[in-house]
Amino acid sequence: MVTGPVAGLPMYDWPEVRAEVDALWTAISDHLAAAGVEAPTSLWRSGGGQTVTDLWTHPDLLIAQTCGLPVVGSLAGRVEVLGALDHGVEGCEPGDYRSVLVCRADDPAVDLADFRGRRAVFNNSDSQSGMGALVAAVAPLAVDGRFFGEVVESGAHRASIRAVAEGRADLATIDEVSWRLGLDHEPAVDDLRILAWTDPTPGLPLVTGWANGGLRDVLNAAISEAVAGLAVDIREPLHLYGYRPRPTSDYEVIAQRLAAAAAAGYPTAA
Repeated sequence: MVTGPVAGLPMYDWPEVRAEVDALWTAISDHLAAAGVEAPTSLWRSGGGQTVTDLWTHPDLLIAQTCGLPVVGSLAGRVEVLGALDHGVEGCEPGDYRSVLVCRADDPAVDLADFRGRRAVFNNSDSQSGMGALVAAVAPLAVDGRFFGEVVESGAHRASIRAVAEGRADLATIDEVSWRLGLDHEPAVDDLRILAWTDPTPGLPLVTGWANGGLRDVLNAAISEAVAGLAVDIREPLHLYGYRPRPTSDYEVIAQRLAAAAAAGYPTAA
């Protein structure tokens, strides 16, 4: 395991924007250094058998981006939310986001109800944008706890986009920021169309480990100042507009939606 403080921004770390993600972290770490906080000069990235869970549960986690679903699930009590980057998502308050339900451009479906009994794909089971949002969207349409004929896991939003475009699935729920990255860099989006939008939700949280909770104000100041000072050529590829500090309690809405779906008889897996 990596020793010393670690930091990672894995959620929108597409290869095409990796240099910009690194530049964002350099700006944050420079502000932390100026405030007297020891911070890694480079970001943690998965590989060599390590997964994002190893990052999120590291005993000296300084700053990491995670998903809202783990914050109210597997990471509850292990991390503290600092805030969320603002990606200027249409129809959302600053620092919020939502997902797009996408299907093939030539699919005759008119609305979500037309996908009853068909195949859906999601990125992974601990994703709010791919799984949690999908569960909340289809639960009111379920009969005896079922809606889709089959639900498969792709491993990543980009893989879900490709699965629908290639006919291996009929519907996917894609994080809107990932969808924008797809419009920039993934040719498969040209074969898809947006069917619907999910409800706005607090954006992907930046968190710190409980051991560093006392640094919350310093960390948030460094992130805010770093984002505000980024050059346009860094902001634009990341679709980044600002930063919103927010409490962990903001994310309880995710747990409430899943509880409502379960109460209606729909499982928390789509």
